[in-house]
Amino acid sequence: MKNSLLLGTSNAGKLQEFLFYIEHFNLFENFQIHDLNDFKDLGEPIEDGKTFKKNAEIKSKYFLEKTNSLVLCDDSGFIVNDLKDYPGINTAREARKMGGEQKVIDFIFSKFENLNYIASSFFCSICVLGKKEKYNVSGSIPGFVIKEKRGVNGFGYDPYFIPKYNNKTFAEMEKSQKLLNSHRYKAFEKLSTQILQDN
Repeated sequence: MKNSLLLGTSNAGKLQEFLFYIEHFNLFENFQIHDLNDFKDLGEPIEDGKTFKKNAEIKSKYFLEKTNSLVLCDDSGFIVNDLKDYPGINTAREARKMGGEQKVIDFIFSKFENLNYIASSFFCSICVLGKKEKYNVSGSIPGFVIKEKRGVNGFGYDPYFIPKYNNKTFAEMEKSQKLLNSHRYKAFEKLSTQILQDN
């Protein structure tokens, strides 16, 4: 019987990226992979950490206790370089609170006069947690947020973020280009390295 790995996210776009990276880096090859739809009434963890890393840990610990399965969770978002941790760990919550990503972007640009690009970085922290296993890794990518969305691919803030040394938003890129150049890619790359070192 295969061991189980639970991918602890209810975000469909993020789930697809998890699956891509697991296959791309040949991770968890002997595991039966599950998502939250395979379980009933798991509820939601209270993400009250102060960092992406801590919130990824909180989510993984919560789902490990609920399912007894090895769990992979992440916490991700972006930070405007000149706004001290904003929106940061509240990236998704701010969009829900304000009524969408465009409202958050409008708020950010209201803080800066006459700018079309604002320097920002995207971050992703991953926690893999089991009864004996624990991995914490993080990846980031610098770039810029823009005023108006561009592109139709991806999810979340992808249409507003242009990575450094590029002229396309994540949402304008071909899917494979975004997947191989993102903050989540960098985090999974580190995860792959750590797992290889342990085996």
